[in-house]
Amino acid sequence: MEQPIITVVVPVYNAERYLNACIESIAAQTFSDWEAILIDDGATDSSSAISDAWAKRDARIRVVHQKNSGVSRARNAGIERAKGRYLMFVDSDDLLRPTCMEKLLHAIEESGADMAVCGFTRFRDGWEQTSLPCEAPLDVWDGIGEILRVYGSTRTHMFGISIWAKLYRTELLNEHGTRFDPAISYEEDCNFIADCFGYVQRVAAVGESLYRYRQMDVSLSKGYRRDTFRFLIHGYGRRCGLLKAHGREDLLPVQESILLLVVKNTSVKISRSEMTRKEKREAYAEMLRYPEVTDAADRADTSHSPRLTRMIVSAVRSRSAKRLARVMRLWRIADRLSALKRRIVK
Repeated sequence: MEQPIITVVVPVYNAERYLNACIESIAAQTFSDWEAILIDDGATDSSSAISDAWAKRDARIRVVHQKNSGVSRARNAGIERAKGRYLMFVDSDDLLRPTCMEKLLHAIEESGADMAVCGFTRFRDGWEQTSLPCEAPLDVWDGIGEILRVYGSTRTHMFGISIWAKLYRTELLNEHGTRFDPAISYEEDCNFIADCFGYVQRVAAVGESLYRYRQMDVSLSKGYRRDTFRFLIHGYGRRCGLLKAHGREDLLPVQESILLLVVKNTSVKISRSEMTRKEKREAYAEMLRYPEVTDAADRADTSHSPRLTRMIVSAVRSRSAKRLARVMRLWRIADRLSALKRRIVK
């Protein structure tokens, strides 16, 4: 095929349950001048066959089969093969609204932006929650100082760490050698966006939800994983470094608040895990070894925060893993009692 306008990169690994719906949403776009590159990252289910079947049905779809190397290398493989003037990433369990490509393309070309971003909707089992980058149908953010405002609000923070719901100029990515770091296996998208924001000068924001982000009830990201917290800290450091480098230190308190929310969520995951008490205490101690965590707790104003947040921050300030473990044991007991009460009421 001739050079397409848009390349869609989809990393695929054991995604048979949702892959057809994902590809269907790409094929159903009102804008038709695109190519989709499905990177089969060594799938062991029927994802490979599903991908190949779609490639036979639609000449705009290409499949690359490779040994399992992780999502970062899979996306990099897609970037290297992209022919489109613009590039976008879609996760294999997510969906595009029919006008997603059309409206993102119009926004980036109308404004002369380096990147376009749209709203997205988290969804699962009948539940939905929509986040928008702006209230207007189209907003243009000029200059790095204005672009970095996304990190200054919990409402827009996700637009500064997610790679999807965006359209990139392929030439700009290649010019700066922007790729995913294979050494980072968690929040790799956060680092990719931080790299982009280091040189992007104009962003076109579409105030409409055009991307559907599926949140599974059961997934690796929902439970505690020992190897992830250091990557979360790394991403936090990248964002803070970016803000400091471009004179937006005023936004750092919001980043600290979000970090403490991460600490709270991680503490909850540890508490609910099947680890022994000793293992849990060691996991809490691991978090407390990061000065970023204790420094954020020392500066935090928790006067209007929920009780659990206040207790966790107080425990972090004490630098005591034993105290944090005790707080979370008490919370876990209360949580179980609340769940039991709800079942009895039903």
